[in-house]
Amino acid sequence: MASPNKDILFHQSHFEVTVPSLKVKVGYFTQVQGLSSQVDVMEYPEGGRNDYVHKLPTRIKHTNLTLKKGLTTQVGMLEWLAKTVVNAEPSEMTLTLCDYEGKPLQTWSFAGAYPVKWTGPNLNASSNQIATESLEMVHKGFKKA
Repeated sequence: MASPNKDILFHQSHFEVTVPSLKVKVGYFTQVQGLSSQVDVMEYPEGGRNDYVHKLPTRIKHTNLTLKKGLTTQVGMLEWLAKTVVNAEPSEMTLTLCDYEGKPLQTWSFAGAYPVKWTGPNLNASSNQIATESLEMVHKGFKKA
């Protein structure tokens, strides 16, 4: 076990995405992209000051998450997206980074998440890569648990 005063680097290949409130099985993902946020800045030029412009923080923007996985016969992702059109059910979603033994190292919790875009596989007869699908998710923000 690492000393409490030492930083350890986490490997990115072991993670789990869960949506506890859904009855739809979402699936196992190979990639999660878009874990970021940014503070919008309003520029305010002050009269009589030509040497700089004030930059004032306004609100925080969270990027959409993109969940990718291998294409299977499971239709949970498409069912969840189709449900959003008629009756979106924002749900809490968690992303947990795990060590090689499956023990949680870091968890992010996303409030009010729901899918807004599904992307199917790019098909190529000369390729031997696995067909993948992706689901883009919006959310109201995240916190590190």
